[in-house]
Amino acid sequence: RGLGDVYKRQVIMRVLIISNWFYPNNVIAAFRIEAFAKYFQLAGHSVTVVTEGEVDETKLWHGCEINYVKNPLITYSYMARCVKAGKRWVPRRIVNGLLCRVTADSKFMWRFKAYNKAVSLCEANSFDVVLSSFGPLAPHMVAFRLRRNGYRFYWIADMRDEMSKHLYIPRNQARLLIAYERKIVNSSDLVLSVSQPLLSDFKCYCKHDHFLEIKNGYDYEEIHDVLFQPQFTMAFIGRFYGGASPANWFKAFSELINEEKLPSDCQIKIIGNLLKLDVPEDIIPNVLQIESVAHSEAIQMSLDVDTLVVIHSTGRKGVYTGKLFDYLATNKPILALCDPEDVVARLLDDTKAGFTVDNADIEGIKKMILRCYSIWKNKEVLPRNWEKIRRYTRKNQCKILLDYLANEAGIYTVLD
Repeated sequence: RGLGDVYKRQVIMRVLIISNWFYPNNVIAAFRIEAFAKYFQLAGHSVTVVTEGEVDETKLWHGCEINYVKNPLITYSYMARCVKAGKRWVPRRIVNGLLCRVTADSKFMWRFKAYNKAVSLCEANSFDVVLSSFGPLAPHMVAFRLRRNGYRFYWIADMRDEMSKHLYIPRNQARLLIAYERKIVNSSDLVLSVSQPLLSDFKCYCKHDHFLEIKNGYDYEEIHDVLFQPQFTMAFIGRFYGGASPANWFKAFSELINEEKLPSDCQIKIIGNLLKLDVPEDIIPNVLQIESVAHSEAIQMSLDVDTLVVIHSTGRKGVYTGKLFDYLATNKPILALCDPEDVVARLLDDTKAGFTVDNADIEGIKKMILRCYSIWKNKEVLPRNWEKIRRYTRKNQCKILLDYLANEAGIYTVLD
């Protein structure tokens, strides 16, 4: 601690970001880290990234130096091929699974190569700030080892979502993660997460009180013109994981069509889900499953539907699904199937961007689908609160962190 006194007279920060997720990975976790890199660099700071790649190489991205470190055990492309082909029990996946069970780190092998790369960069650059991200554990452990071995920097531990308290990880891994969680939050200088409920959980393990809420966000121009489709169309963009399931949505949709409360030509689009879904036989013609597309293309495709659907894992308190923020500025109604008392519901109420219903409530889901259908039929546009929505641009969320580093931590000085 006390690094603020050392760095306060600096104008430019030298920032090292460590994350397994980064461009060209087409997932929300990557977009969050890309935003930190992009907007730190646009604010005038020097940004270097250590991330996972298909080969060992260094490239420039938006003015940032990106150091790709290949996972010696299993690459993203190999894993994607296995998942798509349904090949679960192949040697490398078996070894990776065993390592994850023993170490609670699915990137255990990668982190040793990443640490060596980070050491070489630290020796050459003497970074002021290191930002590491969770999911998996490896980036935090690289930063922790750098700190333990005497490298001096202001460490930001971006936890994002839960760690040991995640409902959908095995209990033995959760017990392992608790020990790591204590080390990380107590050794870091600042802990980030996406919501206050999650930050409160991390505070239980921490001796300091340096915590900051940085939500995910959107990074495209807000849309005000609304196009209505020839037939009522709902869409889910992304993957179903961690307990999230479209089963009740499909059931409610099917019943409404069979009850003739929805026209028989209504559509559901599932864009980017990797695994095959169990679609009720009577609505198979209504459900269009589209392979994963680039993030910018997915945003464009979201404009060609009438209702955007969010489905949240049951029981995960304080967690936002990243696609919620991607939907916010599309000017399309958002239907969230999740806990009506949790953070997603409060955000939708606050921004007036959509509706929430418990994913276990079939009749409630049917009522909300009909509400969205009525909006389409009458060509209505929800009275969104654009001023509040704009708080959730990735640029504004990154500015919260930059302001904290300048004003609270005293890491750098902002010049007028």
